[in-house]
Amino acid sequence: QRGYPPSVREIGEAVGLRSPSSVHSQLASLQRSGYLRKDASRPRAIEVHFDPDTELTIPASATKHVPLLGEIAAGAPLLAEERVEQLFPLPRDLVGEGTLFALRVRGESMLDAGILPGDMIVVRQQPTVEQGEMCAAMIDGEATVKFFRRTRSGEIFLDPANEGYEPIPVQPDQDGVILGKVVAVLRSV
Repeated sequence: QRGYPPSVREIGEAVGLRSPSSVHSQLASLQRSGYLRKDASRPRAIEVHFDPDTELTIPASATKHVPLLGEIAAGAPLLAEERVEQLFPLPRDLVGEGTLFALRVRGESMLDAGILPGDMIVVRQQPTVEQGEMCAAMIDGEATVKFFRRTRSGEIFLDPANEGYEPIPVQPDQDGVILGKVVAVLRSV
């Protein structure tokens, strides 16, 4: 409900166990059976690997938890505040490896690329992208999603995918950084 797993105490209250050691014992049993995976390096880092509809376990290696950090503009750039709103377990086959984060899209400049307002983009954090790749970028403190283009003369543009919007030129004196490459687009229907 809150985007992160419950505490041991909250789990105990939900299932009627009063002793934290009993909860830990049950969690360890579920982990050995493949239904849970715990990351000892992070607090409350419990991944559930069970689909109640099919009663099948989901291999722990098949998912990657991706934090939703806020909004990004597909239109005029806007400020993207880094705060984790929710964690999404996504298939590794879909999003790949690396440090990933998700941003909700606001604006219509990427419509012709199939990105609509309200969609979520998944971004692999990396400092550079190749010519023509879709990227999330921060220009003068404002975040945007566009296609990366470098001209033969070395000029850099962030190109929209909607004829109603102009490319954004990135000047050498601007504070600009590539946040990463867009690796997936998620949409609720």
